[in-house]
Amino acid sequence: MTTYIDARYVSAELKRRLIAEFPGVKFSVRRGKGTGSASIDVTWTDGPTDTDVAAIARPMQGSSWNGYDDRYEDTGNEVTVTIDGKRVTGKPVVDHIGLRREVSDEVRAEALALWKAVNGEDADAEATNGGFTCEGEFIGGSWGVNQVLDIARKVVLPRRWKAAREVAAVAAPEPAAPAEPAPAAQFGPGIDATHTEEEGIVVRGTRRGDGSAPVLRDQGLKWHRKEGYWYLPGTQGAAGAERLDTVRDALRAAGLLPAPTGVLEAAPAADSAEEAPAVAEVAGDEPTEAAVEELRGLEAGAHRITNTGQGIDGPGSAYAFRCRVCDKRARLVEFGEFPCADEAEGAYLLEVAARLLDDVGLRGADVFHVIGGPEGTPPLQSRAEATRFLAAQLQFGATHHWYEGELRLARGGKTAAYIKPAPAPQPCDQRAPETYRGVSVPAHVADAWGEQGAGAAWREGVDAALTFAVLARAAN
Repeated sequence: MTTYIDARYVSAELKRRLIAEFPGVKFSVRRGKGTGSASIDVTWTDGPTDTDVAAIARPMQGSSWNGYDDRYEDTGNEVTVTIDGKRVTGKPVVDHIGLRREVSDEVRAEALALWKAVNGEDADAEATNGGFTCEGEFIGGSWGVNQVLDIARKVVLPRRWKAAREVAAVAAPEPAAPAEPAPAAQFGPGIDATHTEEEGIVVRGTRRGDGSAPVLRDQGLKWHRKEGYWYLPGTQGAAGAERLDTVRDALRAAGLLPAPTGVLEAAPAADSAEEAPAVAEVAGDEPTEAAVEELRGLEAGAHRITNTGQGIDGPGSAYAFRCRVCDKRARLVEFGEFPCADEAEGAYLLEVAARLLDDVGLRGADVFHVIGGPEGTPPLQSRAEATRFLAAQLQFGATHHWYEGELRLARGGKTAAYIKPAPAPQPCDQRAPETYRGVSVPAHVADAWGEQGAGAAWREGVDAALTFAVLARAAN
């Protein structure tokens, strides 16, 4: 059973760790704005660098945004926090930790003095200045106020932080001898879960308020008022022992029992393909299409999930995440059990492609010029055709970027295709070609090719006819 740690408990634990790691530095650690927010904002003045603070904060982030695949990804981190006086370990429901170091007026004043030492006492900090070097650090050309702030961050703050750490190292006491291992009593007042054929599964040694009651109720145990212990109905006999490990694991997850000796981590989950029974075992001799599909699973790509900010089982429970593609709503870890549906993935990619073709550089075009793509790809495509072409390229793993008004697609680090508005007819010289855009040029048009009358009107008619043909083909 996976335990999830709400952002408010992670926030409190993060502040405790930062204060312990950087004594004397005042940290503001707050949850992000909004109901059910799963982000944390950390602010402090002077002191440690962003890198120093990130080393403490990043391991407490449960998921992070993958802009390439447009989804949140599980970091695999676990955190131990204090909840109602007990230490609990679980997955942090935090998808972003923002870090911001502010600069004090004292540091700004010292940086301004260094700036004036280079630029002159009468230099105007409100004007623009060229780049220069200050104590070995290059300060780029910019407004004077920005250069002062750059000096504060590159020169003054690192120097002050280094000095503070050296002073702390000198004043630090000798390291204490390693502490003796904590006695088992810290995990509860003699809590013990056992199984006998006569009693079944029984848990003894609990006390009111120690946090064991909700854990045991979740496992189906009941309180025996007369005997004063918890018991699991229906577990009498030898077969009932198989539930004992589940009960003990639940108590360990809540910090009420120590981990078993020699066990460092949970065994890896078995491959779902290996566990799946044969189709005939589930659906009989002639399996139905639905049974086959259920066993095989949905074939498609990864989910694109977002945090809803709501508890999946009500207030205080784990956050519910939702896939923006297939609209699946579940806990974060449950999205790894199956892929996203093919139909939903295809519809999502068509929406993405339509938005890309509606960019400012392509928005007004009705016909697109497509260069590259699979063999047989028509060079001129309607908006609908180009949308389908682009969605297919994205489904095959292509990435996109803009370059001089063109949408360029790449796979494996190499450009695969270009999409741009169909170009207007190029100016022609006085000599008529044999064909124009695949259409034979009549003799009377060839005679007036360079003129603004018959030649230009005929070319415009060919352009319009070809455009109409492309759009009609797309509509059919």
